[in-house]
Amino acid sequence: MNETTASSNDRIVEVLHALVTREQATGVRELAEALGASRSTVNRILLGLVDQEFALPTAAGAYRVGPRLRVLAAALHARHPLLASAGDVLEELAEQSEATVIVAVHDAPRPQAVVIARRRHPGPVEYSLEPGTVLPLHAGATGRAILGRIGLGALGPEALEARTPETVTDRTELAGLLDQDRRTGYVISVGQQFPLAAGAAAAFSCVGLTGSISITKPRYLTDDEDLARFGPLAQTAARTIEDQCPTPPVPANLPLGTTHPAGGTALERMTRLLAVLVAEPAGVHPGQSLARAIGANIATTHRLVATATSTGLALTDGTTLHPGPRLLHWAARLGPARDIGALTGHILRELAETTGETIGLAQLNPATGTAEMTTVINGVQPLHYGLASGVTIPLYAGAAGKAILAHCPLDTLEALELEPLTERTPVDRQALVEDLQAIRDRGWATADGERIPDAYGLSAPYFIDGTIAGSITATVARFRVPDLDLDALAHTIQDAAHRITRLLTITPLPAA
Repeated sequence: MNETTASSNDRIVEVLHALVTREQATGVRELAEALGASRSTVNRILLGLVDQEFALPTAAGAYRVGPRLRVLAAALHARHPLLASAGDVLEELAEQSEATVIVAVHDAPRPQAVVIARRRHPGPVEYSLEPGTVLPLHAGATGRAILGRIGLGALGPEALEARTPETVTDRTELAGLLDQDRRTGYVISVGQQFPLAAGAAAAFSCVGLTGSISITKPRYLTDDEDLARFGPLAQTAARTIEDQCPTPPVPANLPLGTTHPAGGTALERMTRLLAVLVAEPAGVHPGQSLARAIGANIATTHRLVATATSTGLALTDGTTLHPGPRLLHWAARLGPARDIGALTGHILRELAETTGETIGLAQLNPATGTAEMTTVINGVQPLHYGLASGVTIPLYAGAAGKAILAHCPLDTLEALELEPLTERTPVDRQALVEDLQAIRDRGWATADGERIPDAYGLSAPYFIDGTIAGSITATVARFRVPDLDLDALAHTIQDAAHRITRLLTITPLPAA
């Protein structure tokens, strides 16, 4: 695709894919050459992605995947039926087979499969097919199981590549193998993708995706009896995955609480569509409710949906839009972890530099009724307050805790024992209730020596999908408080907390 034929939406997807799949951060020139695009186009897209936190610039002037895309990847792992259920199935199969087992899906519309999950049984020799690895459809058990389900037409007109001397590249011969595979219900392959590998695979369908689960082992450690055992094991695992991937009814209207006004940029609409697909992996209707959710008129929405389906970001049966294999590819590469401290680190560092004060990120643990100060960025003032990370903090004392408690259910407060930590710790329950109401009204909390005698704190809460999740706090040595503009500091902290909320919330929120 060249510069004149590639649409703006297509280019956005290409740039995102390059950021996700490249091992190292990449620069504008390098990316433009790889995509056959102008530097100005790539630079414009990257700057827009930085603004949406889908990309982050490095000190060397290159770009890497941003935290917003990592948030969506982690959410898709938790919400998508295939990604959420595959791990347990793979664990059991790896134990049964004592081999490497993988789940891959057809990377439609491309004639290839992509690995989205993998488990390896411990051993002296093993195959390492990392999530995100791309495999051919015609060579090897993994791809051939998928090809048997979707048909030879998915290979396109190009000549088939011989990956090894054993690879079948004649379409007539391949068609015969696929007929045999359908009769047995699984695929056996020896040396067709990797010269010294043997394996078995079986196909499945899940929420519009076609995939396979496969067992791979070194050939010299695998005899014919092993392969005869692996085939039925893979078939049973594929059926288990299908049983865990029901297709629920799709709501008539998209149940999102936010409506974006029509307008904005193509990139903003694309990033909102990604969030919608992750928020509703069971499917959304590509009509007016989707248009309102992404801030577009219906014609623009249809063009965006066309890009999503043509690039594999989404799959559709004409009435329902599902997350597509490209989106699962990104999730596989980025993984299921969601380290809030790491995801928000750039915001916290920017806040510390802007204010000069020590900034702490607290995360709520609803089960214990406490919060933990998980991340601390020291201030840049010549004299600043030092905090320790990994410290449990009470919810009733100190700005960080009270900013959280103000948005917790009432029974959270009722369950707390108000023990004095300093002479300023609030232990009068009614006075604390009134303070929490004031915190809710103005949007931030203050505390003067309530938890640490010589510290003054100012904190604002952040939320994830509408639920209180924690707070960010500026901590100042008390003797410096008279020299500060506390209102300005409070608004700065609150803006950063709003930014963290938008970053971590799956449903796309309007800008503050």
